[in-house]
Amino acid sequence: MVLPGIDNSLEKGAYLSKSAHQGAPVTPQQKVHEVLGLPMVGGLVCNQMPLYAERYFLHETDLDMPPVGVMTLLTQFGGSRVEEGTDETSRLSTLPSMSMLMPAHCATHWRYSGSVDFAVFYIPERSDGVFGQLLECCARTQAPLAFSDALVSAAARQLLDELNMGKQADQGFMARLAAVMLEQVCRALRLQTLGSINPPHIQLARLQSVVAYMREHLAEDLSIHQLATRAGVSPAHFRRLFDNAMGIAPHRYVMNLRLEHARELLMQTDLPILHVALACGFSSQSHLTAAFKTAHGTTPAQFRARSGVGRG
Repeated sequence: MVLPGIDNSLEKGAYLSKSAHQGAPVTPQQKVHEVLGLPMVGGLVCNQMPLYAERYFLHETDLDMPPVGVMTLLTQFGGSRVEEGTDETSRLSTLPSMSMLMPAHCATHWRYSGSVDFAVFYIPERSDGVFGQLLECCARTQAPLAFSDALVSAAARQLLDELNMGKQADQGFMARLAAVMLEQVCRALRLQTLGSINPPHIQLARLQSVVAYMREHLAEDLSIHQLATRAGVSPAHFRRLFDNAMGIAPHRYVMNLRLEHARELLMQTDLPILHVALACGFSSQSHLTAAFKTAHGTTPAQFRARSGVGRG
Protein backbone atom coordinates (compact mmCIF):
# COMPACT_ATOMS: atom_id res chain seq x y z
CA MET A 1 0.00 0.00 0.00
CA VAL A 2 1.29 3.44 -0.89
CA LEU A 3 0.45 6.20 1.59
CA PRO A 4 -0.66 9.61 0.27
CA GLY A 5 2.26 11.86 -0.59
CA ILE A 6 4.94 9.19 -0.41
CA ASP A 7 7.39 9.17 -3.29
CA ASN A 8 6.62 6.54 -5.93
CA SER A 9 10.03 4.97 -5.34
CA LEU A 10 8.39 3.22 -2.39
CA GLU A 11 6.62 0.95 -4.87
CA LYS A 12 9.94 0.07 -6.45
CA GLY A 13 11.49 -1.04 -3.17
CA ALA A 14 13.70 1.98 -2.62
CA TYR A 15 12.80 1.96 1.08
CA LEU A 16 13.88 -1.63 1.66
CA SER A 17 16.88 -2.55 3.77
CA LYS A 18 20.27 -3.42 2.33
CA SER A 19 19.53 -7.12 2.58
CA ALA A 20 16.89 -6.65 -0.12
CA HIS A 21 19.43 -5.06 -2.47
CA GLN A 22 22.55 -7.21 -2.42
CA GLY A 23 25.56 -5.03 -3.15
CA ALA A 24 23.57 -1.78 -3.32
CA PRO A 25 24.66 1.05 -0.97
CA VAL A 26 22.34 1.87 1.89
CA THR A 27 20.91 5.39 1.61
CA PRO A 28 20.56 7.73 4.60
CA GLN A 29 16.79 7.26 4.40
CA GLN A 30 17.13 3.48 4.57
CA LYS A 31 19.30 3.75 7.68
CA VAL A 32 16.57 5.78 9.36
CA HIS A 33 13.85 3.37 8.20
CA GLU A 34 15.71 0.43 9.73
CA VAL A 35 15.27 2.10 13.14
CA LEU A 36 12.00 4.05 12.83
CA GLY A 37 10.13 2.10 10.14
CA LEU A 38 8.49 3.74 7.14
CA PRO A 39 7.35 7.39 7.31
CA MET A 40 3.78 8.55 6.88
CA VAL A 41 4.90 10.88 4.09
CA GLY A 42 8.17 11.04 2.19
CA GLY A 43 9.61 12.42 -1.03
CA LEU A 44 11.65 15.14 -2.72
CA VAL A 45 10.62 18.67 -1.78
CA CYS A 46 13.22 20.17 -4.10
CA ASN A 47 14.67 18.31 -7.07
CA GLN A 48 17.32 20.92 -7.79
CA MET A 49 19.12 20.67 -4.43
CA PRO A 50 18.07 17.78 -4.05
CA LEU A 51 16.32 17.92 -0.64
CA TYR A 52 14.42 14.87 0.62
CA ALA A 53 11.91 15.03 3.49
CA GLU A 54 9.90 12.59 5.59
CA ARG A 55 7.23 12.87 8.27
CA TYR A 56 6.84 10.46 11.18
CA PHE A 57 4.18 9.87 13.83
CA LEU A 58 5.80 7.73 16.55
CA HIS A 59 4.60 6.56 19.94
CA GLU A 60 6.84 5.98 23.00
CA THR A 61 10.41 5.11 22.21
CA ASP A 62 13.86 4.69 23.69
CA LEU A 63 16.21 4.01 20.81
CA ASP A 64 19.68 4.49 19.41
CA MET A 65 20.04 6.17 16.04
CA PRO A 66 23.35 5.53 14.25
CA PRO A 67 24.96 8.23 12.09
CA VAL A 68 23.21 8.45 8.72
CA GLY A 69 26.11 9.96 6.75
CA VAL A 70 24.52 13.32 5.85
CA MET A 71 23.37 16.35 7.81
CA THR A 72 19.73 16.21 8.77
CA LEU A 73 17.27 18.83 10.00
CA LEU A 74 14.63 17.61 12.46
CA THR A 75 11.59 19.75 13.21
CA GLN A 76 9.04 18.70 15.82
CA PHE A 77 5.45 19.57 14.90
CA GLY A 78 3.63 18.15 17.87
CA GLY A 79 3.67 15.72 20.76
CA SER A 80 5.57 15.25 23.97
CA ARG A 81 8.94 16.51 25.17
CA VAL A 82 11.83 14.72 23.43
CA GLU A 83 15.09 14.00 25.26
CA GLU A 84 18.33 13.36 23.38
CA GLY A 85 21.11 11.51 25.17
CA THR A 86 21.30 8.86 27.86
CA ASP A 87 20.43 9.26 31.54
CA GLU A 88 24.11 9.90 32.23
CA THR A 89 24.80 12.19 29.29
CA SER A 90 21.52 13.96 28.45
CA ARG A 91 22.41 16.65 25.90
CA LEU A 92 19.16 18.47 25.14
CA SER A 93 15.39 18.34 25.12
CA THR A 94 12.87 19.79 22.69
CA LEU A 95 9.20 20.67 22.54
CA PRO A 96 6.92 21.14 19.52
CA SER A 97 8.01 23.96 17.17
CA MET A 98 11.68 23.41 18.01
CA SER A 99 14.26 22.10 15.51
CA MET A 100 17.63 20.39 15.50
CA LEU A 101 20.46 20.36 12.98
CA MET A 102 22.22 16.99 13.16
CA PRO A 103 25.88 16.65 12.03
CA ALA A 104 26.45 13.94 9.45
CA HIS A 105 28.38 11.56 11.70
CA CYS A 106 26.55 12.14 14.97
CA ALA A 107 25.05 9.10 16.73
CA THR A 108 22.07 9.92 18.96
CA HIS A 109 19.84 8.34 21.59
CA TRP A 110 16.17 9.39 21.73
CA ARG A 111 13.68 9.09 24.58
CA TYR A 112 10.08 10.23 24.83
CA SER A 113 6.74 9.00 26.12
CA GLY A 114 3.46 9.64 24.37
CA SER A 115 3.37 10.51 20.68
CA VAL A 116 5.66 12.69 18.60
CA ASP A 117 5.01 14.23 15.18
CA PHE A 118 8.17 15.38 13.41
CA ALA A 119 9.84 15.89 10.05
CA VAL A 120 13.32 14.86 8.87
CA PHE A 121 15.05 16.74 6.04
CA TYR A 122 18.09 15.02 4.51
CA ILE A 123 20.49 17.79 3.52
CA PRO A 124 22.50 17.01 0.37
CA GLU A 125 26.26 16.59 0.49
CA ARG A 126 27.21 19.96 -0.95
CA SER A 127 29.55 22.70 0.25
CA ASP A 128 28.36 25.66 -1.81
CA GLY A 129 26.20 28.51 -0.56
CA VAL A 130 23.88 27.74 2.34
CA PHE A 131 25.13 24.14 2.49
CA GLY A 132 28.65 25.34 3.27
CA GLN A 133 27.26 27.55 6.05
CA LEU A 134 25.42 24.58 7.56
CA LEU A 135 28.61 22.52 7.41
CA GLU A 136 30.44 25.30 9.28
CA CYS A 137 27.78 25.23 12.00
CA CYS A 138 28.18 21.47 12.39
CA ALA A 139 32.00 21.67 12.32
CA ARG A 140 31.96 23.43 15.70
CA THR A 141 30.40 20.42 17.41
CA GLN A 142 29.54 16.77 16.90
CA ALA A 143 26.36 17.14 18.94
CA PRO A 144 22.85 18.09 17.78
CA LEU A 145 22.26 21.84 17.49
CA ALA A 146 18.84 22.70 18.92
CA PHE A 147 17.07 25.98 18.22
CA SER A 148 13.60 27.49 18.12
CA ASP A 149 12.56 29.52 15.10
CA ALA A 150 8.98 30.16 14.06
CA LEU A 151 9.83 30.59 10.36
CA VAL A 152 11.76 27.31 10.15
CA SER A 153 8.95 25.46 11.91
CA ALA A 154 6.23 26.98 9.71
CA ALA A 155 8.20 26.38 6.49
CA ALA A 156 8.91 22.76 7.44
CA ARG A 157 5.24 22.09 8.15
CA GLN A 158 4.15 23.76 4.90
CA LEU A 159 6.66 21.72 2.89
CA LEU A 160 5.34 18.44 4.33
CA ASP A 161 1.73 19.54 3.82
CA GLU A 162 2.52 20.38 0.21
CA LEU A 163 4.36 17.08 -0.26
CA ASN A 164 1.30 15.26 1.05
CA MET A 165 -0.65 16.61 -1.94
CA GLY A 166 1.25 14.23 -4.22
CA LYS A 167 1.04 15.11 -7.90
CA GLN A 168 -0.89 18.29 -7.09
CA ALA A 169 2.07 19.69 -5.11
CA ASP A 170 3.56 22.93 -6.46
CA GLN A 171 7.18 22.01 -7.16
CA GLY A 172 8.30 25.58 -7.76
CA PHE A 173 6.76 26.77 -4.51
CA MET A 174 8.41 23.94 -2.56
CA ALA A 175 11.82 24.72 -4.07
CA ARG A 176 11.58 28.40 -3.12
CA LEU A 177 10.29 27.62 0.37
CA ALA A 178 13.01 25.00 0.97
CA ALA A 179 15.69 27.57 0.11
CA VAL A 180 14.17 30.09 2.54
CA MET A 181 13.93 27.44 5.28
CA LEU A 182 17.59 26.42 5.00
CA GLU A 183 18.76 30.03 4.92
CA GLN A 184 16.73 30.74 8.05
CA VAL A 185 18.28 27.71 9.79
CA CYS A 186 21.69 29.32 9.20
CA ARG A 187 20.46 32.67 10.51
CA ALA A 188 18.92 31.15 13.64
CA LEU A 189 22.07 29.17 14.46
CA ARG A 190 24.32 32.14 13.76
CA LEU A 191 22.37 34.36 16.16
CA GLN A 192 22.47 31.60 18.75
CA THR A 193 26.24 31.23 18.34
CA LEU A 194 26.73 34.97 18.74
CA GLY A 195 25.16 34.67 22.17
CA SER A 196 21.95 36.54 21.50
CA ILE A 197 19.24 36.13 24.10
CA ASN A 198 16.80 33.48 22.94
CA PRO A 199 13.36 34.24 24.43
CA PRO A 200 11.95 30.78 23.62
CA HIS A 201 14.36 29.02 25.98
CA ILE A 202 13.79 31.57 28.74
CA GLN A 203 10.04 31.04 28.60
CA LEU A 204 9.91 27.26 28.11
CA ALA A 205 10.24 26.45 31.80
CA ARG A 206 7.51 28.93 32.72
CA LEU A 207 5.08 27.40 30.24
CA GLN A 208 5.76 23.74 31.01
CA SER A 209 2.95 23.45 33.55
CA VAL A 210 0.47 25.05 31.13
CA VAL A 211 1.49 22.69 28.33
CA ALA A 212 1.11 19.72 30.72
CA TYR A 213 -2.36 20.99 31.68
CA MET A 214 -3.33 21.20 28.00
CA ARG A 215 -2.33 17.59 27.39
CA GLU A 216 -4.23 16.34 30.45
CA HIS A 217 -7.47 18.25 29.74
CA LEU A 218 -7.95 18.05 25.97
CA ALA A 219 -11.67 17.29 26.30
CA GLU A 220 -12.24 20.43 28.37
CA ASP A 221 -12.30 24.18 27.73
CA LEU A 222 -8.82 25.31 26.70
CA SER A 223 -9.60 28.89 25.79
CA ILE A 224 -6.99 31.62 25.95
CA HIS A 225 -8.69 33.00 29.07
CA GLN A 226 -8.54 29.62 30.82
CA LEU A 227 -4.87 29.04 29.94
CA ALA A 228 -3.84 32.60 30.83
CA THR A 229 -5.49 32.21 34.23
CA ARG A 230 -3.43 29.08 34.89
CA ALA A 231 -0.26 30.93 33.84
CA GLY A 232 -1.15 33.86 36.11
CA VAL A 233 -1.03 36.49 33.37
CA SER A 234 -3.49 38.39 31.20
CA PRO A 235 -4.74 36.76 27.98
CA ALA A 236 -2.83 39.26 25.82
CA HIS A 237 0.39 38.68 27.76
CA PHE A 238 -0.10 34.92 27.60
CA ARG A 239 -0.51 35.03 23.82
CA ARG A 240 2.80 36.91 23.48
CA LEU A 241 4.64 34.64 25.91
CA PHE A 242 3.39 31.47 24.27
CA ASP A 243 4.01 32.62 20.71
CA ASN A 244 7.53 33.81 21.56
CA ALA A 245 8.40 30.61 23.43
CA MET A 246 6.76 28.01 21.19
CA GLY A 247 6.76 29.70 17.81
CA ILE A 248 3.05 28.96 17.42
CA ALA A 249 -0.20 30.54 18.61
CA PRO A 250 -1.84 28.90 21.68
CA HIS A 251 -5.03 27.93 19.85
CA ARG A 252 -3.03 26.30 17.06
CA TYR A 253 -0.93 24.40 19.60
CA VAL A 254 -4.11 23.13 21.30
CA MET A 255 -5.46 22.02 17.91
CA ASN A 256 -2.21 20.13 17.21
CA LEU A 257 -2.46 18.36 20.58
CA ARG A 258 -6.06 17.38 19.91
CA LEU A 259 -5.20 16.04 16.47
CA GLU A 260 -2.26 14.14 17.92
CA HIS A 261 -4.52 12.50 20.54
CA ALA A 262 -7.08 11.73 17.84
CA ARG A 263 -4.40 9.91 15.81
CA GLU A 264 -3.46 7.89 18.89
CA LEU A 265 -7.06 6.85 19.57
CA LEU A 266 -7.72 6.06 15.91
CA MET A 267 -4.65 3.83 15.72
CA GLN A 268 -4.80 2.19 19.14
CA THR A 269 -8.54 1.77 19.86
CA ASP A 270 -11.75 0.84 18.08
CA LEU A 271 -13.73 3.71 19.61
CA PRO A 272 -16.36 5.13 17.24
CA ILE A 273 -15.05 8.27 15.55
CA LEU A 274 -17.68 10.41 17.31
CA HIS A 275 -16.34 9.25 20.68
CA VAL A 276 -12.77 9.97 19.51
CA ALA A 277 -13.85 13.49 18.55
CA LEU A 278 -15.46 14.23 21.92
CA ALA A 279 -12.54 12.73 23.87
CA CYS A 280 -10.17 15.07 22.05
CA GLY A 281 -12.19 18.24 22.62
CA PHE A 282 -13.91 18.51 19.22
CA SER A 283 -17.55 19.58 19.29
CA SER A 284 -18.68 16.92 16.81
CA GLN A 285 -17.48 14.20 14.44
CA SER A 286 -17.71 16.63 11.52
CA HIS A 287 -15.53 19.14 13.42
CA LEU A 288 -12.83 16.47 13.87
CA THR A 289 -13.12 15.33 10.25
CA ALA A 290 -12.71 18.86 8.89
CA ALA A 291 -9.71 19.64 11.10
CA PHE A 292 -8.12 16.24 10.44
CA LYS A 293 -8.47 16.53 6.67
CA THR A 294 -7.05 20.07 6.69
CA ALA A 295 -4.02 18.94 8.70
CA HIS A 296 -3.34 15.53 7.14
CA GLY A 297 -5.07 15.45 3.77
CA THR A 298 -7.18 12.43 4.77
CA THR A 299 -10.24 11.72 6.91
CA PRO A 300 -10.13 10.01 10.32
CA ALA A 301 -11.85 6.94 8.84
CA GLN A 302 -9.29 6.68 6.03
CA PHE A 303 -6.42 7.18 8.49
CA ARG A 304 -7.80 4.40 10.72
CA ALA A 305 -8.21 2.06 7.75
CA ARG A 306 -4.56 2.55 6.81
CA SER A 307 -3.46 1.87 10.38
CA GLY A 308 -5.23 -1.46 10.37
CA VAL A 309 -7.82 -0.86 13.11
CA GLY A 310 -10.96 -2.70 12.12
CA ARG A 311 -13.76 -0.48 13.27
CA GLY A 312 -14.74 2.98 11.88
